[in-house]
Amino acid sequence: MTFDSMLNLNNTASKSIALVRANSLDLLEIVKETSTDSTVSWHLFDNKDGLEEAFKKLNFEWYDHRISIHHTESDEEASNAAAALIQTGQANILMKGIISTNTILKSVLNKSLKLLDQPLLSHIALFKLPSYHKPLIISDAAMNINPDEQMKISIIDNALRVAEKIGVTEPKVALISAVEKVNPKIESTVINQSIADNHHFKNAVVEGPMSYDLALSKAAAEVKSYESKVAGDVDILIMPNIDAGNVLYKALTISAGAHVAGLIIGLKAPFVLTSRADSKDEKLNSLKLAFQLLT
Repeated sequence: MTFDSMLNLNNTASKSIALVRANSLDLLEIVKETSTDSTVSWHLFDNKDGLEEAFKKLNFEWYDHRISIHHTESDEEASNAAAALIQTGQANILMKGIISTNTILKSVLNKSLKLLDQPLLSHIALFKLPSYHKPLIISDAAMNINPDEQMKISIIDNALRVAEKIGVTEPKVALISAVEKVNPKIESTVINQSIADNHHFKNAVVEGPMSYDLALSKAAAEVKSYESKVAGDVDILIMPNIDAGNVLYKALTISAGAHVAGLIIGLKAPFVLTSRADSKDEKLNSLKLAFQLLT
């Protein structure tokens, strides 16, 4: 299955998006473009006058569509109001706009709202790479700084949950380290070996520690005489820490021409988390990925 087909599976589920700090041209263009889909509705949290003026510039009569504007003055007010809408079920997708990640996370992690659905929140990025033969999931590039063994197991579980939703059957998972052999001085190799040896993941093949070149290249595996069911055909890369994950994410998108969709997983609703610098297409891709998780 291709990257585009994964993001465009038939999905008739109702999609109600809470967009926090919505007043950005590319975000409002996405609102306009999706307004023709009868299954999509929007809740926009920002200054109402500013949003109405922006819609005028787009020649878009927003009030004729399934769009609600919630006037908010501050980032905190917008974030808290959107999180409350997720909590009541009036919205089933949360989307970050022009607001800091820390501010919106503070709202969704408010214990009184009980929005956590899994033991751990983690970031999932679905990539289309020019040099690889199929879509690739990478986790975690944005949330967990230096995951221990139990955290990494939760990261894998979250990634497998997404893979199933987008049609990946029996995904092949590589637990990435700098090297493929256990080195007590490299913590990730020890953790990855323990997970691969001692933890069973249903309907998935999980191997590690594994270096990046082995995971992506059958030729590299052949040169190193590395026997593996995963090498060269991996579906999911589990990164050792946020440094490695974030650098790889940015290297692929900025330098390698990759297309990407990104989400935070583990809440009761998919959380579309993109960088302010991400392109409009990347933000729309991320929203489409969230749609698939509602099926």
